[in-house]
Amino acid sequence: MDLDFGLISLYCFEYPNTIPMAHIHSVISEVPQYNISQMEFYDHVAPKINPRLHNIFKKILNGSQIRKRHFSIGLDQMTGLTEQKQVGDKFSIWKETTMEFWTRQANDIIKKAGLRPDEIDGICTSTTSGFITPDPAVLIQHELGLRGDIIRMPLFGFGCSGGQAAIHRVDEYLTAFPDRAFLVFVGEALSTQYEEAQSVSTLVSNSIFGDGYATMLMVGKEHRLASKSQIEIMNIKSIIFPNCDFAIGQWMTDEGIHTHLDAKLPRLVKSSIKAPLDAMFNEAGVESSDVDYWICHAGGPKVMEVFAETMHLGDDALHDTMETYRNYGNQSSVSVVTALDRILSNNTEAGLGYMMALGPGIHMEYSLCKVTPRPKSEKMTHAKSRIEETIEI
Repeated sequence: MDLDFGLISLYCFEYPNTIPMAHIHSVISEVPQYNISQMEFYDHVAPKINPRLHNIFKKILNGSQIRKRHFSIGLDQMTGLTEQKQVGDKFSIWKETTMEFWTRQANDIIKKAGLRPDEIDGICTSTTSGFITPDPAVLIQHELGLRGDIIRMPLFGFGCSGGQAAIHRVDEYLTAFPDRAFLVFVGEALSTQYEEAQSVSTLVSNSIFGDGYATMLMVGKEHRLASKSQIEIMNIKSIIFPNCDFAIGQWMTDEGIHTHLDAKLPRLVKSSIKAPLDAMFNEAGVESSDVDYWICHAGGPKVMEVFAETMHLGDDALHDTMETYRNYGNQSSVSVVTALDRILSNNTEAGLGYMMALGPGIHMEYSLCKVTPRPKSEKMTHAKSRIEETIEI
């Protein structure tokens, strides 16, 4: 059914153990132009690696369940930059592509929200694909003509949990300053992190990561746009699992950023994830069966299988999360935002949402939220052709 935003305050669920926090007013997520199937990727990369790894490589690609990924650069440039050790060029591509998407998305989201640039009070950015000092918020402030006294909140080092962490850190700020508005930027040019495969772990990281860029407008509960927002954050939690330091990790090498994924990751998640989630639900006074929308970063099918089994979820509960993964690959920090955008675009019913992302640490950011999608007549039409071409594969 279509929703009357004037009735949001009469939302049918009441959770006495939570307090009103910040809101996500709107979301834009996009993918870059190079649309590469897994077999296209194999055909291009296989001749460049040790023949003894070919069968393992193909099994990894097939087992990933990914249909296609989107890259910010073509395959020749992707492998060439690594072969020539052009690390500086990789970071330049990250900077240029990221700024192109973020500034365009920000202009679009500000305009559609009916705000002026000088009404933006802060910028949060999250990425692990590259880094510059000053952080990208300064460049965005110049490009958009924002006030000079905006709050800057750059996040780095979160990896796959970065999108959710950005939402939570801004939520904390807006809970303290409830009349303000923040732009939240999440972006990954992971195609620039392609590595020459010397191990199975590198084959896995080469085979699952895809690029993506997203922008969100978040406002405090006293901001005039709060009543028309699509997500109300109910609580936020963060935890680092014990004894998992580098089960997922990244560090610098001569080729750029190296990514390590440990094969024992699903087992580590299985042993650690249930207790904190049970505690969160108990604290909020709800059951996992009350959740209508599971909005998760999908690190891969095995991790999501463990999560579904642990939480006793039905077959369709993670459909949008897994379709995001199958159509775009693991977008690291962007995945949870892409899944959120998909759910808001494809639904009109209000409900209880659970958002979660796992990243290096192993670190988990998670929260409950009230989800109120816009009526179909008010859906944002950003990048419609790019999004639909992969969803309909």
